[in-house]
Amino acid sequence: MELVDTSALQPFAPTVQPRKLMVSLFYPVKSNESTRSVSYMPPETAAFEDASERSIYDLASPNGTFEKLALQLAGKSATTQCPSDFPVVLFSAAQGTTRLFYSVIAQTIASSGYIVVTIDAPYVVDIVEYPDGSVALINTTVVNENASIADIDLAVSVQAQDASFVLNQLRNTSVISQLIPGSSQGLDVSKVAMFGHSLGGAATAAAMLNDSRIAGGVAMDGALFGPVVQEGLDRPFMFMADSNRTRSNNSSPDDPYNSWFDVWPNLRGWKLNVQLANSLHYTFSDFPIVLETLGIVPNATTANLLLVTDLNGSRALQIVTTYLTAFFDMVLKCNASPLLQGPVAAFPEVTFER
Repeated sequence: MELVDTSALQPFAPTVQPRKLMVSLFYPVKSNESTRSVSYMPPETAAFEDASERSIYDLASPNGTFEKLALQLAGKSATTQCPSDFPVVLFSAAQGTTRLFYSVIAQTIASSGYIVVTIDAPYVVDIVEYPDGSVALINTTVVNENASIADIDLAVSVQAQDASFVLNQLRNTSVISQLIPGSSQGLDVSKVAMFGHSLGGAATAAAMLNDSRIAGGVAMDGALFGPVVQEGLDRPFMFMADSNRTRSNNSSPDDPYNSWFDVWPNLRGWKLNVQLANSLHYTFSDFPIVLETLGIVPNATTANLLLVTDLNGSRALQIVTTYLTAFFDMVLKCNASPLLQGPVAAFPEVTFER
């Protein structure tokens, strides 16, 4: 669904325009019937990703590859409980990566009793396709290795502001009636959680700093930027790291300022730092399960470019979503999980950096 913030301009657009966001909402339902298939991506986005993954990463993705993907959702006659029965979780995508490449993660978390809303950052993600067929393509000025800290800080700030705007919109009955058919009331957003990947993790921390409705947040494998590094947070926050990242690792290429190390003593609430063995940056996305579903086994060079490993896609999805859900259960449902207290036999891939 498209949400337009007419009170704010999109700073990375080629022309003056309001912030036009695309969001996806996943929610749990009761259903005894078989699932139905829904396209994983709209056609133009899928074609764009076919070409992009092929040209940039040398992935075996001929035309029609991503068009074949589908989400398995509940049948149309499934019954929906009152939306206010479920806590809300927001998601902010990585720089250069459409929100759609996190849909399976969002769907899996939603099935545990959450309303999960994924948000795109136009001109910061690779492509945003709108209902009228128009697209917003990535602005390479802000999304490149040499982007200025000022541009990155601005991108993080915009994504954080967008998160608060989306929360406000979720209270609107007319918005929710379109996102959740049959619903006659807005959502309760007085206490929510948020998570993000890479730059989306930085946006999560920034949004928490400025919006007290966000009761807890997770940064999946990316540097933090802006005032939150020095000001810190007083609510629960969790880092999820790939196998090359530690808080004291100053050589991490996507965190040259060692922001995790700097912010750690300034996190005054509950905090945790977990690390996933045999993982790289995009293990914390749908990439592993998408490749597995498509039957694509990238060679070592392509896997390294994609920032994934040979970790089984289903297993990667299970680990990432299980730990995210455990965190949300603690923050939003007051359910403590042993998963967050230390290593467990069921997940030997996960270690703790205290």
